[in-house]
Amino acid sequence: MQNQFLTIFLLSVFSIVIIGDSYAQISSINTDNTFYEKADIISIWGNTSPNAQNSIFVTIKDSDGNTVWTEKLLLDEKGEFSTLVIAGISNWATSGNYNVILESDQNIETIFFYDSGPQVNPPSVVDDFYISQNDLILTFTIASITVVAIFVYLARNVILRKKTKYDDVELDSKKDRDYEKYHSDWAEEEIFGSRKSTIDAKEIREMYNKKSLPNYYLILGLTNNASSIEIKNQYRKLAKQYHPDKSKSSSEEKMTGINKAYEILSDKKLRDEYDKFYKLI
Repeated sequence: MQNQFLTIFLLSVFSIVIIGDSYAQISSINTDNTFYEKADIISIWGNTSPNAQNSIFVTIKDSDGNTVWTEKLLLDEKGEFSTLVIAGISNWATSGNYNVILESDQNIETIFFYDSGPQVNPPSVVDDFYISQNDLILTFTIASITVVAIFVYLARNVILRKKTKYDDVELDSKKDRDYEKYHSDWAEEEIFGSRKSTIDAKEIREMYNKKSLPNYYLILGLTNNASSIEIKNQYRKLAKQYHPDKSKSSSEEKMTGINKAYEILSDKKLRDEYDKFYKLI
């Protein structure tokens, strides 16, 4: 009877030891928090059964199953391990649930949520070309066509202008663009530049006293009540007719008189002064 009790006692003790040892071999892995932001410190610890290498691997994977961190850790005499990880240290690009895995026969794991924060640039900016080479070529081509189109539009008058006999002849007036001044169909009198008067009221009086005051209205072929627009148009007409490039015979002398007549009659103050003496002629 005593032998039976002894046998039962020994079996019970042996069972307790086996059961206790099996509980001691249960693996676990833990984190100090369930939510982390970029640059937060993640504390990882746990325990597992001893092995021949006396080490284990701990891996962190993102919600897509991509490995973002892994480390080999040594076990202490109790089979325990621990480490610290900086969240986002290896460019964790997306927010979501991350798995911390104790790599073993059973692959024990725990989960935490990681917030990657606002993404200023998409990952492709860092990893590869954000704009493909074909896109760059297309963009450059469109920009070049646009520049050429703008240039052609701005230079359309020069490109479309028909050449005249004047373009084929070597003339002195081309040096200071006299022809363009006299033959412009659109420009106002300002095309002559900022004209400084070569005659003043005193000179008009002196010419009257010397009885040498010309009839500038007659020179331009106008009456003394001609408007400023009529004076301008008549001057252009005569300038084209008597320009030295078109008529060599005494045209320079004729143009000098035409220019002086226009200078006086197109200036309101000089014209008023001239009219006072013109009425006395």
